[in-house]
Amino acid sequence: MMSDGFAKVREGITDLLVPESFCRKGPGTRTGDVFYNRQMEFGRDISVVFGRETFKEGQKILDGLAATGARGLRLANECGVKADFVLNDRDLRAAVLIKENAELNSLGHVQVQCCDLRSLLAGQQFDYIDVDPFGTPIDFIDSALQSCANGGVIAITATDTAPLYGTYPRTCFRRYGSRSAKSPFAHETGLRILTGYLVREAAKHDRAVEPLLCYHADHYFRCYVKIINGAVKADSAIKKMGFATFDRKTLERGISPERLTDKDAGPLWSGPLFSKDLLRSMRATGDLGTAARCSKVLETWREEVGMPPCFFGMDELAQKTKLAPPRLLEFVAHLVDAGAKASRTHFDPKGLKTDLTAGELLDEYKRLAKTR
Repeated sequence: MMSDGFAKVREGITDLLVPESFCRKGPGTRTGDVFYNRQMEFGRDISVVFGRETFKEGQKILDGLAATGARGLRLANECGVKADFVLNDRDLRAAVLIKENAELNSLGHVQVQCCDLRSLLAGQQFDYIDVDPFGTPIDFIDSALQSCANGGVIAITATDTAPLYGTYPRTCFRRYGSRSAKSPFAHETGLRILTGYLVREAAKHDRAVEPLLCYHADHYFRCYVKIINGAVKADSAIKKMGFATFDRKTLERGISPERLTDKDAGPLWSGPLFSKDLLRSMRATGDLGTAARCSKVLETWREEVGMPPCFFGMDELAQKTKLAPPRLLEFVAHLVDAGAKASRTHFDPKGLKTDLTAGELLDEYKRLAKTR
């Protein structure tokens, strides 16, 4: 049994032995220990909520880069489904720790592998594949897309946010084949570049990607996508690729099917980021450590369903008009009362989505601000 140099933590109803030097906040850094980041508990809670609604009896579920086993063991322990759970990490220290954590939670049915993820994916097929690397996931995406069963799900995490935000556009182009660009809504274009990359890579194998839950949180992007066989469906998904446009003078923005200027971000996904039916059924229960946060973000995601891409920020509207901003919820309600579509967005606590043009939005902003 491991003891020296390890601490016991609890996430949900799962106990975990983790290195005493574990990262408690921020994106974390690599050390000689098996990596564990407590701040990612929210993301793992969302994984449990997702698994409870989507996992089925008898499925084969893989946590491909499991580290301490935190995500995979929680899925096996908290989703309430009898399935074949496989946790893999090529670091032998991690594999040993995963086995110990599985025993700690009486999860004897969990299979632990210690090999390169791409080799594992080449020899087996899974109904759910989770790829949560330290940095970019591109080394594993093609293998995951080929190994995923028809109708299965791939869950991808990307923590290389700076290239996707537009800070390092050349790096983004090398990795994802897309140009990123700085803008007030760069968090959204970054997520759409990542999602679009999955769509394009899947299409190479005559497979379509259907986004179920794609979001940005803290220091990372996270995509849950359904994989569907068929060249026709792959072509249909490809048609939803486009380029994000932004006029800094007028604040106009949107997604065009073609690149209009060399400053446009893309190619990127222009379609929905969420499944309305899935979000309607997802619930954050009290056994989750971040249940309150999960409930709040689920509510925001539900509001965002069906809203146009490229959100606006209250700060940029205030700067443009030189008028103090009203409260976000007050402004959203004002827009809805005026006949527009409007909602909050999870990308920015001061952001909103609407079907109005920038000019129309600025007029409504001025109208409300001047009455306060």
